[in-house]
Amino acid sequence: MSVTKPDSLRVAAYQPAVIASEPEGSRVDEAVEAIRLASTDGAHLIVFPEGYPGPLRASAEYDAAPAIAQAASNSNCAVCWSRIERCGDGRYRKVAYLINEKGDQLLRYERAHPATGDIHPALSGVSLAPGPELGIAELFGITVGVLICSELWLPEVSRSLAVSGAELLLAPAGGGFGKVAPNWQLIARARAIENEAYVVLTQHLFGGEEGAALIAGPEEVVSESKKPGVLLGDLDLARLRWLRETDDSMANPKPFTSLPGLLRARRPQLYGVLSAPADGLYDYEGLATPADFVAPSAPPGVS
Repeated sequence: MSVTKPDSLRVAAYQPAVIASEPEGSRVDEAVEAIRLASTDGAHLIVFPEGYPGPLRASAEYDAAPAIAQAASNSNCAVCWSRIERCGDGRYRKVAYLINEKGDQLLRYERAHPATGDIHPALSGVSLAPGPELGIAELFGITVGVLICSELWLPEVSRSLAVSGAELLLAPAGGGFGKVAPNWQLIARARAIENEAYVVLTQHLFGGEEGAALIAGPEEVVSESKKPGVLLGDLDLARLRWLRETDDSMANPKPFTSLPGLLRARRPQLYGVLSAPADGLYDYEGLATPADFVAPSAPPGVS
C-alpha cells in the first residue's frame, strides 16, 4: 500500500553540551528528555549528534537502544541516533540508527567514510572501519538519507542520496569544529542548495565551544543555533518538490531564490570519472584498528 507523502514536516536537532566529568551513560536520560521536549513542541523527528547518546568511546559499555526506542514510542517521535559498535568482524564502526515514531528500526547505517587522521582515535580511542553502503530509508513516506559528520563534505555522498530520492538529509556530526564551524554550516547549505533537499546538522558541544546546529533548505536557512538545546524547523516539502520539478527561467521577478531542476539537469554519462579507481585515495580498510585490539579507557578530560 502506498503512503501519501506529507507536504510539510517539523524536525528537531539536539545540540548537547558535553560535561567531561559525567559518565557517558548519563546521556541516555538526557536524550530521552530531549525526545520528549521535541515532541511537545510538535516535532515529528529529532536528530542527535554523531555518537549520541552513545557510546562515543569504544571503552564505554551500555546499550541506549531500548530506552531510545521506548522514548520514541512514548512521544510519537522518530529518532536518528548513533553509537560506536564492535561489529561481527571484530572491528569498530560508527553506526547510525533511524527509528520511527513507534520505536521500530528503519535503518542501521555503518558510516561508509570514517574521518581521516586522528579524529576517531581522539574521540573514540580507536580508528574506524568503513561501512559497505550508503544510508537511506523511508520515513513518513519521505525518502531520508543519513550521512555522518565529515561525509557531508564529500559531495558525492549527498548527491547519491538525493539522486536516490532523498528529500531530507540527516547530518549528525561529532563536534570540535573550532575555526571550521562557519564553513561546516556553509557546506550544509551548499548540500541543501545543490541537491534541492533539506539538511539537518547538529553536533556535541565540547569544552564550551559554540555550536553549528543548522536546519537548511535549498532557498533559505530554516533555523540555526550556537547554544545547547533543541532546535526546531518546519520543512516545506511541497515547495522542495516544486523546485525539483521546475526548470530555470529568465522571468523576473524570479519565482525562486535558488536554481530549480538541478537533479534533472544532470548528464550522468559524463561523470564516470567520479567512480573510477584512482591513486592516492585514503586507505580506510588498512588504517582501521584491527579486530584483536583492546580498547583503552578514556583519557582524563575526554568523554
